[in-house]
Amino acid sequence: MKQKAVLTPVRRNRVRDQVFDQFQEQVIKGVWKPGEKLPSENELASSLGVSRVSIREGLQKLVTLGLLETRHGEGTFVKEITPDLYLNALFPMLVLEHTSVFHVLEYRRSMDTGAVALAVRRATEDDIAELERIMVVMKDSSADPERFAEADLDFHLAVAKAAKNPIFIKVNSIIKNTLSASMTGIVQALGPRDGLFYHRKILDAIKTGNTAEAVRLMDEHVVKTIDRLEKSRTKHP
Repeated sequence: MKQKAVLTPVRRNRVRDQVFDQFQEQVIKGVWKPGEKLPSENELASSLGVSRVSIREGLQKLVTLGLLETRHGEGTFVKEITPDLYLNALFPMLVLEHTSVFHVLEYRRSMDTGAVALAVRRATEDDIAELERIMVVMKDSSADPERFAEADLDFHLAVAKAAKNPIFIKVNSIIKNTLSASMTGIVQALGPRDGLFYHRKILDAIKTGNTAEAVRLMDEHVVKTIDRLEKSRTKHP
């Protein structure tokens, strides 16, 4: 069954941004599917309670990002998401399909283990202090999945920062929204237990300079997450 687009009237402040955000959400969530023709500007303006100018600006921004295309005499259509778009720093979010969290975890398994190996050798006292601070936030927010997920991701990003490799930092910044969305889903499905357990041990390995142990723990952490998610989805398809 085709999903129905859910558009709500927008507030008068930051109208253009709100129009853009709502349109983007329809594409990201797959409500407006690749190849589908969008409603007319008049229809969209009526749905959101804004002017056609605001509608046109929101659509044009998505055209610029490569999410939509305008066909002369036909209208505006949703484009296919291509690999090139994933590397576009202007693209604020990436499409997360139901199984794509595993692609994110595959990326994290490679990136996180490499980053922690470098972090063991390069982490400063400030880096260690930041990781300890994040651990406190994680512990304090264990009953709040969204806040915990944010802190969980912050820990991994802080490890990458401690690696002192600007490429890690740049790539993570480009795909941060995807990492964040996947982390939220993981925490909601699996809870905070593994994050608290493994992050503490990983941080201890960084502090003691044990590269092999830090890498082993990080790899085990991600692999166990993948395994638990697969089992969870088998039980609750």
